[in-house]
This record gives sequence, structure tokens and C-alpha cells, in this order.
Amino acid sequence: MKSLNCPSCGASTPSVAMKADFVVCAFCGTTFHISKNLISKPGRGGLLLDADFGNRSLPGWEVVNEGKLDFRKGNPSELHGMYPPRINSYDVLRSLSSFDDFDAGMNIRFTDGNEKLITAGFYPRYTLGGGYAVYISPLGLYNIGYLSKDKNGEWKWENLMDWTQHTALHTGMNQNNHLRVVCDGERFYVYLNGVLGTSFKDARSKIGRLHVVVEPNGETNLGIALSDLQVREIAR
Repeated sequence: MKSLNCPSCGASTPSVAMKADFVVCAFCGTTFHISKNLISKPGRGGLLLDADFGNRSLPGWEVVNEGKLDFRKGNPSELHGMYPPRINSYDVLRSLSSFDDFDAGMNIRFTDGNEKLITAGFYPRYTLGGGYAVYISPLGLYNIGYLSKDKNGEWKWENLMDWTQHTALHTGMNQNNHLRVVCDGERFYVYLNGVLGTSFKDARSKIGRLHVVVEPNGETNLGIALSDLQVREIAR
């Protein structure tokens, strides 16, 4: 079964939902016209890396087996993970390649855990010395930070933007949200379900791997479902 991608947030729309000339995206609410000439990602750059979660073999990605993972075929295919309680984050996936400028997006659905604690998102331009972090939570909040090591080699967290409510995010468990992060030189753009949440400028990390991460943040399990993970070139 074929799917069409929303031109705003990039989420896939199953063909069964295309019963008229117009489609309303279930993730960001964008209404768009179905055309035979419509490309899959209007306004976005060429595909660098994606992930077919219907297959355990994910070329271009390192799968980190710290949780119980389940690869499910479908439209879209989904990666389901269950992670035991821990204060620190878990890596789910790590890109094998490093990227400087890129446009990354994925759908996130929280399936289990304490919605007041659990979070998930991206570590863009991440290296052994640290990098940026962009999280969302099922409370409709998002957060941006920077991880680095102090002189003693201990990790330290710096808030670039504290937890902030955004009406574009769907709240509650089992709600799909599309997180998109664009790194373009020193400029960063964070989109939430196709809506620009914030942009900022920072020059510390210029290149690094892309990590997909989850964080239980305490004595709770964390269940997650991921889909539509893509890394693209910057559209010029």
C-alpha cells in the first residue's frame, strides 16, 4: 500500500485515507491537495538516510539493544521499544555517518510510562564529547539542551531552552507527534508537527552523528513507538 507524505511535517498518510482531492494530515493538521505531480517531500532536500522499521536490518544505523525492541511492518512501519527505569537516557539508534548540515524528522508515540517523566527525541551532531539534545514529552512540552564533559570528565547539562509548552504538540499517551530538527551551519530550527517551535544560533558542534534517544527519568518503564525516520539534505 502506497503512502503520501505531508508537505509540512513529512508524516506519511496511508492511501486508504485519500478518498478526496484533499487530505488533512493526522499529525500537524495541514490540508494539502493530492496531485500526480506532487513529490514525496516538497520543499525538502534529497534523502541521506532513512529507516525501514519493518526490518531488523537498518543500513546506516547502529541499533542499540538496551531495551526490548520490536520491528513491526505496516504503513508506516514502526519500531517499538520498552525500556526499564533509569535516570539517564537510552540510545535507541545511532547513525553510522556523521552529518554537518541536515534535516531530520521522525514520528514519536509514547506507549507506556509516567507521562510526567518520560521524554524522547534527537541528539543531533553528537560526538564522544557531547552535543545538542532536543526532547519532547507527552505533556506537550519540548526542551533543548547541550551535553558536554567538564574538566573531570563528568557529563554536564546546559539548558538552551527550558521545558516549554507548545500547542502544536498532541498531549497524552499513544498520540503521534512529528519532531523535525534542521541543522544549517550555526542555525538550528525545531519543528513540532510541522510548526516552527523555535530557532537558535550556536557554534559549538559543527558535525556529529545523529542519535535517537529516550529517557525514563526515574522509576518508570518507558514504552515508545517510532516511525518515518528520515535524514535529508538542507533544501536550498
